[in-house]
Amino acid sequence: MTKKLVSWFLVLCGALTLSTTTNAYADCDGCVVASVQAAAQEITTAIGSLGSTLLNELTEIDGDIGGIGAKQAATSAMAANTQRDMAAQVQQQSEIDATLQQTELPLDPCATSGSNYAMQAVHSVNMTASNYRPGGNATVSSAPLSKALGSVAPSIEASRRATTSIHEAAYCNANEVALGYPGCSSSSMPDGDANADSLYTGAGMPGKDVDLTFTPQEIEAARAYERMSVDPEPPQYVTKAEANTEVGKLYIAMQKAYQANVSSAENTLNTLIAARAPFPGSAQLISDINASSDSAEQYYNANASPVAKSTGTMSLAELEEFEAGRRWRNPYWQIEMGAVADPTKLAREQLYTTAFMADITYQNFQRSQHIEVLLGQLLAMLERTSERPGLDAQLQRVHATNAK
Repeated sequence: MTKKLVSWFLVLCGALTLSTTTNAYADCDGCVVASVQAAAQEITTAIGSLGSTLLNELTEIDGDIGGIGAKQAATSAMAANTQRDMAAQVQQQSEIDATLQQTELPLDPCATSGSNYAMQAVHSVNMTASNYRPGGNATVSSAPLSKALGSVAPSIEASRRATTSIHEAAYCNANEVALGYPGCSSSSMPDGDANADSLYTGAGMPGKDVDLTFTPQEIEAARAYERMSVDPEPPQYVTKAEANTEVGKLYIAMQKAYQANVSSAENTLNTLIAARAPFPGSAQLISDINASSDSAEQYYNANASPVAKSTGTMSLAELEEFEAGRRWRNPYWQIEMGAVADPTKLAREQLYTTAFMADITYQNFQRSQHIEVLLGQLLAMLERTSERPGLDAQLQRVHATNAK
C-alpha cells in the first residue's frame, strides 16, 4: 500500500514539473497562456489519473478489509464449531463412562476363576470316592454301618443281621415304628438305607427339597443305600487254613471275579456320593460369589442348599448346578445382561458360557465311557449266565469221554 502512495506522489510531481518547465520557456503572453493551458491540461489529466488510481486502490483496500473480516468471521465460526464438537465429544465420553460404571460386570469367580475351583472340586471328588472303597479312611458315625463297610465280609446270615442293625439304628420308617419293631425309633431319615432319594436328593423326610451338598448324615445314608443296593451280602472271606487248600484257592478266584464286576457298580455310586460332599476351597468360592455380581449373589441366596448356607461350603454337584442355573434360570442375570452396552463384555460372557458347556460336554463324554464299561460288564454277565453253564457241562462230558 505504501508503494502505491509513493507512485501517486511521483505522478503529481511530474505534472507540476511540466508546468514549471513550460513557464520557464514562455516568450510571450500567448506562449504563457498556451503554456498555462497545457500545464493545466496535464495537471487535470494527472489529477484525473490519480483519482482513478486512488479509487481503484480504495476499492482494493475495501475488498481487502472485507476479505479480512470474512476470514475472521470464518475463523470464529470454525473455532465455535470445533469447540462445540469438542464439548459434544466430552459429553458423549462422559455418558459412555457413566454407562460403563453402571453396567460394569465385577469379577465373577464362576466365570473368570471358576475353573480353579472346579479343578479343586474334581480332585476332591476323586480322592473322596477312592476313600469310600474298602480299606479307605472315610469314616462314618454309625457303628453298625462302620463295621459293615470296614470289616471283612462275614457269612450271609451275619451280613443280613448287619443290615438289620444298620436299619434299626437310624432308618426305621413310620410303619415299622407303629408296628413296634424291636430297636426301631422315629427317624428323620426313614428308609435312608433303602431309598434311591438318598443318592440324588439326600435322605430325609418325605417332601424334602433337593440337597446337592450333603450333610455327613446324608452321606452316611447314601453309603448305606449303596451297600444295600449293590452288594448287601458279599462273598464271605475264608480262613487262612481254608485259603491254603485247593478248593479254597478256587473259591478265592471266584470271589475276586465277583468283586471285579461289583466294584464297577460301586465306583459309579461312590463318585456320585463324593460329588455331593463339600470340597476344600468351597468356602472361598462362596465368599467370592457373595462379593461378585449382584445377579450371582441373588441367585445363590435364592437357590443354594441349606448346607451351603449354614456351613459356607459347597459340593461339586452344587457348583455345577449353580454355574448352569445362574444364567438362563436367573432373571437377575438377564436384567444385568440387558443393561450391558459394551459388546466386548457381552462377547466375554458368551465365551465363559461356551467354555462351561465344553467342560460339561467333556464330563458327559467321560460318563459315557463309564456307561460303556458297565454295559460291557452286563453283557459279559448275561453271557456267563446263559452260556457258561452249558459250556461247563460240555467240558465235563469231554473229560468223561477222555477218561474212558
